[in-house]
Amino acid sequence: MRTLTIRFAVLIAAFAVISSSALAQEPSGGATAPAAAPAPFRLSGGGGALLGKKVRFRGTVDAKLAGRSVVVQAFDPATQAWTKQAKTTVKPDGTFLARWKARKIGQFRTRALIGGSARTAAASPELTLTVFRPAIATWYGPGFYGNKTACGIELTETLVGVAHRTLPCGTMVAVHYGAKTILAPVVDRGPFGGKAKWDLTKGAADLLGFTATDRIGTMTAAPAAQPASK
Repeated sequence: MRTLTIRFAVLIAAFAVISSSALAQEPSGGATAPAAAPAPFRLSGGGGALLGKKVRFRGTVDAKLAGRSVVVQAFDPATQAWTKQAKTTVKPDGTFLARWKARKIGQFRTRALIGGSARTAAASPELTLTVFRPAIATWYGPGFYGNKTACGIELTETLVGVAHRTLPCGTMVAVHYGAKTILAPVVDRGPFGGKAKWDLTKGAADLLGFTATDRIGTMTAAPAAQPASK
């Protein structure tokens, strides 16, 4: 139990490092950075989403820009370039709404550009969007407290973990439900019936506000990036 707890803490820190380092990356090459955003230029819609679902990006700009086009972009680390994901138009009151269908699992830097060419367009502050793989999940606990799980851990009412049929014990999984995301280790085997692919312990379910069989989002946490040798 002590070893699993240490690994859990280390991987939570690693997940945070990955998130912050991804945000810190800047496109390389000779691309011209967009102009400073006009005030106010606000964008919301980051956070978590499920693969195949549409993500809504809402924003506000100066009402004088009504009718101008807005493009929502995602940064592609492989090509070091921003790519268009959705396009919309500023309404008379200065608001806009763009819908982007999440087609790839992972964490993405996103932003909105308004008007002009790539050289003159103004960019909003960046948001991070994490796209998770959808799956049906259940939860368990009552009646089994005090027993050892298939991974050799005592099941308690507060144990935060997930059960999976094949993932190795201790594998860290990011679990997304509603507007919440947690990191939880694989602590047991299951579920063994129905269409569910995951079982959440009561401790994990309580953190997420998960009370009945429902669809969640999951993503296996990646290991921390190693610093480059000098």
